[in-house]
Amino acid sequence: MDPINKMKLPEGAVVAPVILSLDKTSLSQFSRDKKAWPVYLTIGNISEDVRCQVSAHTTVLIGYLPVSKLECFQKKGRLLTGYRLFHHSMSLLLCPLADAGRHGRDMICADGYLCRVHPILAAYIADFPEQCLVACNKESQCPHCLVQSNKRGDLEDWASRSMADTLKTLNRMRKNKRSRKFDAEGLRAVFDPFWKDLPFTNIFACLTPDILHQLHKGIFHDHLVQWCMSIIGEKEIDAQFQAMTHYPALRCFKKGISSVSQWTGSEHKEMQRVFIGLLASAVDDRILVVAHSLLDFIYYVQLQ
Repeated sequence: MDPINKMKLPEGAVVAPVILSLDKTSLSQFSRDKKAWPVYLTIGNISEDVRCQVSAHTTVLIGYLPVSKLECFQKKGRLLTGYRLFHHSMSLLLCPLADAGRHGRDMICADGYLCRVHPILAAYIADFPEQCLVACNKESQCPHCLVQSNKRGDLEDWASRSMADTLKTLNRMRKNKRSRKFDAEGLRAVFDPFWKDLPFTNIFACLTPDILHQLHKGIFHDHLVQWCMSIIGEKEIDAQFQAMTHYPALRCFKKGISSVSQWTGSEHKEMQRVFIGLLASAVDDRILVVAHSLLDFIYYVQLQ
């Protein structure tokens, strides 16, 4: 780890917490399969209610990262090469941020005073696959802690990932080509992650929860819905959705939900709005309490 990460900022320094966000997206409807990663930047000093307003223009686009098929490489190594290309591109894009975070920049603050401002990465917003890409670990592993993939549902405490330990493991893997710790932590052979030179930053603590993949798709659809479906049966679930009373503000699933092959976040939200009502007459009260509690948790997490 960079030795400066162990130091303290000088007296009088002002921190500007930097928030990065990116998501792989298609360039246009006419570009077929051409995609890119647009990288957006904002700062945490701006109030959240203002930052979330599109008209406030508090978020700026700082660059596009390439998404290439890398057909010039052998098929076996294309995936890993793509990971390394992502980190190399991000390191070039964030090079000014690393220097400014170390030494600071003189800026005029909102109160009119000249301050030494240190922009430091504080939050990184991305969905779960891209969180794993940033953390240099496989998608079967957690990007935050060292929990084993087959024990993620157990009520145990696991150590958080450490930048220093991760970089040491990657360097050891680069030299020896074989490491038990590398395999145990589910790391990918990305030896120069973009965050290694960012000062005063813990990239694993910067990753924010992914509401779509972890809550709507994970807790609700992959766990709660499948659990209830195994209890009362797939046909009964479909029958309950088909019998739902029509109302202008609610979506009606005329064919049920078992035949839907691909779900979006909007469809998950529509299911959640009526799911407790559909279960009320079909399951035991104890199951209803569990479903009610999980949905309450999902709604509370989304409060602004």
